Amino acid sequence: MNFIVKPTSFLCNMVCKYCFYLEKADFMTKENNTTHFMQNKNLYQFMEKRISYCQDKNITFIWQGGEPLLIGIDFYKRAIEYGKILAKNFNKNIYHSIQTNGTLINDEWAKFFHDEQILIGLSIDGDEELHNLYRKMKDKSSSFTKVLNAIKLMQQYNVEFNTLTVVNNINVKYPLRIYNFLKSLNIRFMQFIPVVEMNKNTNVNYMPSWMEQNNVNLAEFSVNPLEYGNFINTIFDEWIRHDITNISIRLFDALLQHFAGQSTSLCVFMSQCGGENMVLEADGTIYQCDHFVYPDSKYKLGNILNLDHTHLQNAINNWSKNKQNLSLECKQCSWLPLCNGGCPKHRFVKSDLNEKEYKSYFCPAYKSIFEHITPGMNLILEFMERKIPWEYLPAAIDKMYKK
Repeated sequence: MNFIVKPTSFLCNMVCKYCFYLEKADFMTKENNTTHFMQNKNLYQFMEKRISYCQDKNITFIWQGGEPLLIGIDFYKRAIEYGKILAKNFNKNIYHSIQTNGTLINDEWAKFFHDEQILIGLSIDGDEELHNLYRKMKDKSSSFTKVLNAIKLMQQYNVEFNTLTVVNNINVKYPLRIYNFLKSLNIRFMQFIPVVEMNKNTNVNYMPSWMEQNNVNLAEFSVNPLEYGNFINTIFDEWIRHDITNISIRLFDALLQHFAGQSTSLCVFMSQCGGENMVLEADGTIYQCDHFVYPDSKYKLGNILNLDHTHLQNAINNWSKNKQNLSLECKQCSWLPLCNGGCPKHRFVKSDLNEKEYKSYFCPAYKSIFEHITPGMNLILEFMERKIPWEYLPAAIDKMYKK
């Protein structure tokens, strides 16, 4: 079971143009009059409650932001030590993961990550030109050199890490350029996340207008779904021929899990929301999901200091059912078992069968990806089941995907 914690909330040392979390300052600062880093009491309450009530043996705390490293290394030292105490008391295995922009990583951080076996997710959007398009420091300077330095340090200290690349309206046109660049850095674990957001237009509850009116006005950096589909398919073709044995791409891993009859590890493709998506903000407030941090009561559950487990679990269970409210078009789609309608946040495109129903913005992308990779995935499983040497896979793929 995974739990998301944001010890610095929306606070960050960068101003990435496509970041959907910076806008949270509009209502969080107004509600609390000020902003603070997470206090120990909020941290300890959350960790103890989640660990004590969680039925899973293995629990991972995912630390995000904003930029989570801004709170300083001592905070994480306390969190990890407290986690070790709770793990012993409740007979659990506790793991930690941090998603960071990497600009603050130095030798001390890198050694700490290694010593405590913390999995790091590092954001990088391609080579220097592509990365710096949207990922700038607060003073508008480049962040690229700092990120490269972070990669070198983590490799030097043997830190386990993966890269997260946000696929936007520009870098989507260069799939192999990005993929080969990451390979040149000796990256072996990659994630590619498509971005779509609206131009800022919020209502009195600080929620995007499309959530109530479906008044869609895409931000310029939003990726075109068909281009995103082509981006993923192009990388898949390269990966399956040359890199299947030494590079892990999260989307492909998750889909292969499904084809093998296992549960997917990507929340966007899960049949239910809730639980793992629940997020704790720096002030102790708990929200249903990282993508629905809004002050409306159906998203904002309350404060960890006074929330009991029963109330919290009931709220999560009710929220989880929302994802199953699918359009008729989705229900009739042959790919539904793979995507489960996608993330509810992206369901703002009117259905072709009923204009009062909505489907995912990424529906065309998912269909393109699933149709393209399914033969390859089935072939991978055949090779695994029959124990065929991987060296024969490229020729089999070339025969299957005739150019």
